[in-house]
Amino acid sequence: MAQAKTARGTKLLIKVGDGGSPEAFTHNCSINAARSFQLQAQTNDVNVPDCDDPDLMAWIESEKVSLKATIQGAGVCNTPDIEFFFGWVSDSDTKNVKVVVDVPGADGGIIFSGAFHCTDFQLSGDRGQKTNFTMTAGSSGEVTATANA
Repeated sequence: MAQAKTARGTKLLIKVGDGGSPEAFTHNCSINAARSFQLQAQTNDVNVPDCDDPDLMAWIESEKVSLKATIQGAGVCNTPDIEFFFGWVSDSDTKNVKVVVDVPGADGGIIFSGAFHCTDFQLSGDRGQKTNFTMTAGSSGEVTATANA
């Protein structure tokens, strides 16, 4: 029996580019608890009738027509990150992002890269607790996947 290769949750990194040349990518400290990467395919569904017996119930055929990636991050707010995320959600431009499963490629490490719009930024807090942070970003265009070196 071969044991599954795994990675700690802290090895899933959302790294945002600084727009420089060469571009530097950093994982913001506020994304210190939950983080996720989701890839979705949109489909068009068509009812395809039976030509020999049109009264039979038709089967639906689906065709994939587009892809979209979404990233989310959350944690205890690192207050210096507030200005950055406020700027990103307020700006009409995208930022380059790398979502990294930070283990060697031979162990399944991968890097998803693409341009993303920050579409949601939230701060919340309760008396006696620290301020919490959440963010969501959606892809704008193609997202590529390469093995982590």
